[in-house]
Formats: sequence, structure tokens, C-alpha cells
Amino acid sequence: MPDGGALSISLREEQVAGDGGDFDEGTYLVLSVTDNGSGMDAETLKKAVDPFFSTKELGKGTGLGLSMIHGLAVQLNGALRLTSKLGVGTTAELWLPATERRPEQPAETDLPLAHAASKLKILLVDDDTLIAMSSVEMLEDLGHDVVEANSGSQALDLIRSGGHFDVMITDYSMPGMTGAQLGQAVRTVRPALPIVLATGYADLPAGVEVDLPRLAKPYNQAQLAKEIHKALASETDMPLKSAS
Repeated sequence: MPDGGALSISLREEQVAGDGGDFDEGTYLVLSVTDNGSGMDAETLKKAVDPFFSTKELGKGTGLGLSMIHGLAVQLNGALRLTSKLGVGTTAELWLPATERRPEQPAETDLPLAHAASKLKILLVDDDTLIAMSSVEMLEDLGHDVVEANSGSQALDLIRSGGHFDVMITDYSMPGMTGAQLGQAVRTVRPALPIVLATGYADLPAGVEVDLPRLAKPYNQAQLAKEIHKALASETDMPLKSAS
């Protein structure tokens, strides 16, 4: 909605009985978000949840936002449904199965490792502002101090200017400087700084070898805490290699 507009958010309950198609029988909560923006044509709508597909210009988005939401919904036995019409607007519906079961309280030994660790100063690097915002919230909820950078060059400037960090978590796919290139540059300044590489790729592009703890996108808070712990627990600094 470049010129403004109306954004409606609603929550409703839906019952699915018999052959529900993509859904099992039961009760679902449906979170609906509708805008009256530019909308999408049929071809764009088909690709909207594909990983790395984006209509934004280079550097403005990774194409992982809707893909992550879709993936998480499917993992929870739900779905993400999109409807859109060019020039009219878009509706996104997040369907999640409802339950009356209360979550079990984890035993003390089952708490995320990061809760038991000391407070850390973490540098979070991601060019996608929505993903960065979500990750910062998860890290702060774990009790850490977080500094956000939205590019490799910005992160490198923070480190070169003498900023102290206990861990750096960086996205791999960023314009201008990839996470692997940032890791190489940081190693020349802070060779002992633990680095975690976040990526939505199952395999990195040919010619790139990164010997760092890998955090697969999309990730949740527990996975984030686990990879931070692994990076800190490493007894030796792993070399970072990239074939030219």
C-alpha cells in the first residue's frame, strides 16, 4: 500500500469435518490479515510462498518471510492460505489447529541452554528487517543484549570500531557482502569471535566452504539457543575457507 490504505486483522474459529482437503478434522483458529493494496496477479500468487521468491528489488527482501510462515504452519499441522487480486488487495490466512491442552512445564534440566548461560552481547546481522526483528526479540527473550546490523559492511564497521561482542550471528545471503565474506573479514579483526551462519540453503553455492556452526532457516528460539551454545563451546576456532 504505497499510498496508504486499510489493513484489517481478525481472528475466527473454523470447524473442519469429514474430508477437509489439506486439513485434518477438528477445530482451527484462523488469523486473517487483509489489505487493499496493489495485490498480486495469478502467476505471482502461485510463487508467493516459494523460498527466495520476491517481487522486491535486490537488497530489499530475501523472499523468505512467507516461506518461513508457510513452513511453520505446515509443521504445526496447519496452513497458510493466500488470496489476491491485482489492484484490489491481498488476504493472508494462517490456519492453526486449536487445542485445550495446557503446555507442560519443562523440567529445569530441559530449559534452553542459553537460559543457564551468562548474559551475552550478540551482534545480529540480517538484511531482512522482519527476520532481524524476530531474531532480536527471541535473543532478548533469552536474556541477551543484542545489536542489530542490516548489512555486512555495517557489522564490520561495528567490530572495527572496537565494539565488544561475545557472538556474531549472520545471515548468509546478503547483497554486497555475504555472511561467508563477512566471517572472513571478521576473522582478520577478531579471530576468536564465535560466529554462527544462518542460511535457508540446504547446500551453499558451489565454491563456498564455510566451516562454521550452521543455523538453518527458518529457526525457532530453541534452535537459536542451541547453535549459540555450540559456537561458544567450540574449543578451537575453525578456519573459514572460500574458494575463489
